[in-house]
Amino acid sequence: MNVSYICPHCRGYLNACDYIIFNSKTEKGERGLILLHPELGNYSVLHHPEFKFEQGEVVEFFCPICGESLSVKEKVNFARIKMVDENGKEFTILFSRVAGEKSTYKIQGESIEIFGKDATKEIDFRNLIDFS
Repeated sequence: MNVSYICPHCRGYLNACDYIIFNSKTEKGERGLILLHPELGNYSVLHHPEFKFEQGEVVEFFCPICGESLSVKEKVNFARIKMVDENGKEFTILFSRVAGEKSTYKIQGESIEIFGKDATKEIDFRNLIDFS
């Protein structure tokens, strides 16, 4: 699958070497890089062993290119990036910022695909359409 992930602010490419790369900051103020697997629904995470965060902790994600926060103001515990598929079709990707929570949404117009065992809890799907 040949997809690109881009920052919604600067439109810089976020994926390299088979991972999506983010600057991040924990609730305690510690900073580091987090690499997420690009396959939606695969929740593999890489980070430096000394960069630690607790299950349930909300982690802030930033674009490593422009430094902008990727947090969604209207959905406090989510981050937003863009995905461009092999046909050039663009989607909004929302993913949980809560460590250990498996919740991802692929949105285009009124179409929403959900991924992860936690994706259906406490979400008003009608409000997600506004993020595409």
